[in-house]
Amino acid sequence: MSHPPLTAPGFCRRRFVLWALGLLFVSGWLGAATPTAPRSADTVIFPQPVEPTIARPADSPSTGYIVFVVLCLGGGAWLWFRAKGKGRSLKTTGSEISIDETRPLGNRQYLVLTSCRGRSFLIGVSQGRVDLVSEVPPSEPAP
Repeated sequence: MSHPPLTAPGFCRRRFVLWALGLLFVSGWLGAATPTAPRSADTVIFPQPVEPTIARPADSPSTGYIVFVVLCLGGGAWLWFRAKGKGRSLKTTGSEISIDETRPLGNRQYLVLTSCRGRSFLIGVSQGRVDLVSEVPPSEPAP
């Protein structure tokens, strides 16, 4: 079943009719809940007894706030475990390829020093390209 596009000729009319029917339903439902029996001018109305309720202290957080905080914490934990599970960390143990250093050059361009199987490479990375600049010889230990 396909839905009509938003610009279809009868779309706004159908939407208005559904909105009006919903409004009539709600107003009729609310109106049916209140008694509308006619009263004479001599009728005395007494207040109904109210059962005492336990009042929440003014400084305690509302239930909605607590639910919001729990949902945010759960969503953050889910995102963290999802990212961690996919191995997005660049410094993993036991991998043959590692990124040793990265230097930004501006405008989404970077120089990256990488290592693979004991050899080091200087790579230029831009928005649409990755180029090998040179192979870097191993550095001599400082005395």
